[in-house]
Amino acid sequence: MIEIDTSALREAQRHLQEVKKKTKVAMYRALNRVAQNAKTNASKEIREQYVIKAGDLSSTFSIKKADKGSLSATIRSRSRGTGLDKYKFSPRRTTGKRPKVLKVAVKKGGMKKVTGAFVAEKNGVKIFIREGRSRLPIKRLYGPPAPEMFNNVQIRESVERKARILYAQRLEHELNRELGG
Repeated sequence: MIEIDTSALREAQRHLQEVKKKTKVAMYRALNRVAQNAKTNASKEIREQYVIKAGDLSSTFSIKKADKGSLSATIRSRSRGTGLDKYKFSPRRTTGKRPKVLKVAVKKGGMKKVTGAFVAEKNGVKIFIREGRSRLPIKRLYGPPAPEMFNNVQIRESVERKARILYAQRLEHELNRELGG
């Protein structure tokens, strides 16, 4: 009769389970690092084409981080609209008299005239236009919202390409760190 010692087999199974757990940890850490980096890259890419401050963009982004139970990270940009006052405009102040023309630059490449628009101080400097010939009502003018800028094909593809490259690097780094190699 042949006897087989299965303790080595049990030890191998235990070791494989441990490797599986450590691999999951490495994956979610790499995903979270890539998501944070992708948010930064998205802001940089948008600012290469649009004249908007990083702070005004970053307030619209949110990240849903990955964890052991869910190996997916999500970057979301939510905004109803970005007031034209968040972009470059001239004149910057209200002078009491109406400027001949208000100019605004939403995209890089020069300022464009916005006829009939004016600058007013209403909870900060904002750009308005009259809805009729009378003094009131007025409405605030908006530029493209951050999600629309982020959804630009060039910007989105560039961010995704950089994220894929970084994920491969980060995953290798995190696996080496977890598995001690």
